[in-house]
Amino acid sequence: MKRRAKCVVILKPSSFTRFHQALVRCKYRWLYASGRRSRPGPKGPSKELIAAVVEMKRRNPRFGCRKIAEQIAHTFGIQIDKDIVRRILEQHYRPESDGDGISWLTAIGHAKDSLWSVDLFRCESILLQSYWVMVVMDVFTRRLIGFGIERGDVDGIAVCRMFNHAISQKTLPKYVSTDNDPLFRFHRWLANLHLLGIEEIKSVPFVPQSHPSWSA
Repeated sequence: MKRRAKCVVILKPSSFTRFHQALVRCKYRWLYASGRRSRPGPKGPSKELIAAVVEMKRRNPRFGCRKIAEQIAHTFGIQIDKDIVRRILEQHYRPESDGDGISWLTAIGHAKDSLWSVDLFRCESILLQSYWVMVVMDVFTRRLIGFGIERGDVDGIAVCRMFNHAISQKTLPKYVSTDNDPLFRFHRWLANLHLLGIEEIKSVPFVPQSHPSWSA
């Protein structure tokens, strides 16, 4: 009996949680590790290249990542991939606010009880199986509308199924707010919103604070 009590003390919930987190890190390290050691040398773009990309985006806000990469190659003779440009902008570029347009507080006031926020995140089960979780929340009241869960990879049909499950037997809103996750660009997702008569409001790219759920 004493030995059982000692085992219970050793396997505390916090110890089990840390062990599970270590297994999750190990899983993704094995999945995405290159399998070879990187050679010594500079890693990532230089400070000068980062400054050039950010300055070009600041002077040309409508330029996309591909356009900026082409301009950098044409002007400086430096070949840079559009995905590297995207990562540079995500980390270093913050668009300047010109004061035009309405604020989120004003938008929420006009859409009282009619604006829902939709978020997706991925988590790992105790058996290290990946699950996608969709959370739907009323922006004005901060009330959780519902959840949708799917195992493994998701597609347009799965995203719609998660959303429909989360909002089942609820009065539909006029608007939903989503970020720029590629999962919200599926044709099925857009068609489902059109069928339900819901208008989608996108957050500002690379500005997570513009998503209403940021302050939740």
